[in-house]
Amino acid sequence: MTPARSLDIRAGVLIPLSPMMQMLHYLAKIPDVVWSGLLASALTLAGVMLSNRSNTKRLLKQLSHDSEENGKNRINFLRKEVYLEAAEKMAKANGYLGKIPQMDPVKDNIADGLSDFFAAAAKLQLVSQPDTSQLAGELVTRYGEILLGLLAKAAPVHSLNTDIRIASDFYDRNQAEVTRILAEMTQLNESGHPNPIQFAALQRSYESAQEAANHFADERSRAYEQQASAMRDYTTTLLNEIRSVGGLQVQVTAAIRSELGLTTDIIEYEALLQKNSSRMDKAIQGLLTKLEES
Repeated sequence: MTPARSLDIRAGVLIPLSPMMQMLHYLAKIPDVVWSGLLASALTLAGVMLSNRSNTKRLLKQLSHDSEENGKNRINFLRKEVYLEAAEKMAKANGYLGKIPQMDPVKDNIADGLSDFFAAAAKLQLVSQPDTSQLAGELVTRYGEILLGLLAKAAPVHSLNTDIRIASDFYDRNQAEVTRILAEMTQLNESGHPNPIQFAALQRSYESAQEAANHFADERSRAYEQQASAMRDYTTTLLNEIRSVGGLQVQVTAAIRSELGLTTDIIEYEALLQKNSSRMDKAIQGLLTKLEES
């Protein structure tokens, strides 16, 4: 094909076109119907590319959202388990504190009774929001202080419990001896062969054993009286301590409910706590009064 040429009027000669001009020259000869097809194809390709790009962005955004939601669901599930456990152990802690006087410090490690609560509170601090974690830490500290104070109050009760067990043991031994001697004296009287010397020896043994049994019975009775007084002192201290930590418990409970997405009215909670505390105080004081009268 002969290259396209153009006439230079000034020089009167034909000058070859540049490659760019030649390209434009050839393109100008392409029929319009071909251009229409090319344009339609280009527009279709552009639409497909834009659609794929949009779908890719939407997919990436959806994957990111799903990953974030799955992470939140895992955290919420973990928190739910931890929060429910913490609430359960917190409720049991007060009941345990009331049992301390009946425990034997020789056989039991009394501080272990709150170990489950302390462990649950540690988990709570690990997964909760900063404010809730701080409240939980304060609650752990308060229970530690309460436990140490109650251990000091329970010490006289534990000592008296030991005295009561010892006195009861000696009383039972001497009372058994009294029963044995009386049986021998009865057998001797009913044998038909009186033995004044043996009977007198049994009589002296009987009096000695009975005197010892009476002594330990009196000691046990005094120990019981002192124990009752120490228990009243312990109970009063326990009620005051539980009352003092009640407000903090309400705050922790409200914070947990808030993180779980549950509606919480802390003012109503505190009012209910005060009402229940007053009722419990009245009931316990009534019980102590009846015990003193009996």
